[in-house]
Amino acid sequence: MKNKIIAIIPVRMGSSRFYGKPLKLIHGISMVNRIFKIVSKSKVIQKVLIATPDKIIFDHVKKFGGIPVMTSNKHKRASDRCSEALKKFEKKIKKKYEIVVMVQGDEPMINHKMISNAIRPLIKDKTTHISNVCSRIKKQSDFKNKNTIKVVFNKKNDALYFSREPIPNQKIFKKAYKQVCIIPFRRKFLYDYSKLKPTELEIRESIDMNRILEYGKTVKLVFSNKETYPVDTLNDLIKVRKITNKI
Repeated sequence: MKNKIIAIIPVRMGSSRFYGKPLKLIHGISMVNRIFKIVSKSKVIQKVLIATPDKIIFDHVKKFGGIPVMTSNKHKRASDRCSEALKKFEKKIKKKYEIVVMVQGDEPMINHKMISNAIRPLIKDKTTHISNVCSRIKKQSDFKNKNTIKVVFNKKNDALYFSREPIPNQKIFKKAYKQVCIIPFRRKFLYDYSKLKPTELEIRESIDMNRILEYGKTVKLVFSNKETYPVDTLNDLIKVRKITNKI
């Protein structure tokens, strides 16, 4: 993969469910540092940025050797924050990337191989503009949990809808899938996304990908067998600490 590929990790202190979670420790290092280290192991990524509206995170990232980009505090969606960070960084270095991999700053259980797999559809098919990792839901409690973003898809593995509600229905949850927030965009597609007006289902569900679907665009899904859990609450953090290893 010789394409120019950059990863951006959007993080902020003001999570409504768990304030300050990017700086919470997992095995002695902050969650944002852990994710930065994981993404940096990827051989397909040339550069890793951390996009944040918070000076405390900005300073923390500089301290551990990352590249922070200060963004507006008005963004409602992580994808919009990434778009702003990319624009600022490209202007600074006078260089354009081809693919932008958004890795949410609350996914401490991912690994670098998942990033390579997520990018593959964009490398193989120039008509694919965005992909999103997903995995099977294994527990009924996760299926019912509104912090678990569920996704349904067609026979081409294109997403049909993302929801915080149990979909397709509770009787067949063992065939249900959840979003894992590793999301590669083509550069232009990310910029075009940020120019689109937020949509009703995007706002109701608080899910970036629904903006894309509501405008009639395609999100290609990439499946992973790795068990991962995002950190949305203190209980999530406690669980992740127990089931992850040091990096």
